[in-house]
Amino acid sequence: MRKISLVACLAILALSACKESFKKGQKGLEYKIITSGSGDKVKMGEFMHLEIGQYYSNGKTDSLLSDSRTSPQGPVIQPLDTTSIPAEFTAILTQLRKGDSAVIRILVDSVFKEMPQQMPPAFKKGHYLITTVKMVDILKTATAADSARVKAMEAAQVRMKAQGEEQLKKDDKILQDYFAKNNIKTVKGKLGTYVEIIQPGTGPNADTTNVVSINYTGKTMAGKAFDSNTDPAFNHVRPLLANLTSDPNLGMRVVPGWNDGLELLNKGAKAKFYIPSSLAYGPQGNGQEIAPNSILVFDIEVLDILNKAQAASAAANEQKQMQEMQQKYMDSIQKAQPQTAPQPK
Repeated sequence: MRKISLVACLAILALSACKESFKKGQKGLEYKIITSGSGDKVKMGEFMHLEIGQYYSNGKTDSLLSDSRTSPQGPVIQPLDTTSIPAEFTAILTQLRKGDSAVIRILVDSVFKEMPQQMPPAFKKGHYLITTVKMVDILKTATAADSARVKAMEAAQVRMKAQGEEQLKKDDKILQDYFAKNNIKTVKGKLGTYVEIIQPGTGPNADTTNVVSINYTGKTMAGKAFDSNTDPAFNHVRPLLANLTSDPNLGMRVVPGWNDGLELLNKGAKAKFYIPSSLAYGPQGNGQEIAPNSILVFDIEVLDILNKAQAASAAANEQKQMQEMQQKYMDSIQKAQPQTAPQPK
């Protein structure tokens, strides 16, 4: 018999539930219980192993917003209590047995009633946010929950590694086609970053004992800039200390694609990095500017390559400059505030 993935099951639940009647819950929630499990219902204080999907529904189609089956965080394993779970959701969850599912929906209007300015532009009044919940297991003790959490995290790591490898193959094909079409010559890093050398530098290449002082501009493949330390529009015009070492105090941690590319550069080099999504921000993306699974392009200039002692000095100097800037800002705020005149006695 062909197996249907839990992701597909959650999607089927969300789609089918829109066509069936819902019960009224608390605070605008509506819900439907899909019974397929057995045993006792979950009790307060017990631990729930949940798979959760979230959708936006316009009444005709459901758009997936998030799914614990594909997220790096994996499933939700937590106690059923009113401290961490709102009472309106607790009232629904206490109706579930191991193996049961629930589809919960609420009007977008209700969610953003108090803060309408925070409603995403794509969301429209009268549409629904739908949450699908699958009660994978009910755990009686914190020890059992901890064990399940460890296993779930290990499984998520294996899954994310496999997804990353598959995405890397897709990104690599896109980049190879792009290079061929535009006659771009590159060198490939050991992890998969492609580096186009614009201007060679001098001396040895950077390695994992170094911190690299650089200027950079990051862009999407479409050419839209999302960050830069040379463009005043991004409000941080100063060299970045990219930390390739294992010491977190020596500079900024960077995405793996940067580490991979910087090890191919030496002092004075200028280059363009083409970073596959799995070596950048992966399936989660980063804010509104970097969509999930985005290949990123960086213009890089290596200003200097520092050893650990030099990096420690540079990091301390940078910290001092930041503190001085903050103090100047606070002083300017204080001077700008009107002084209260002394009251006559």
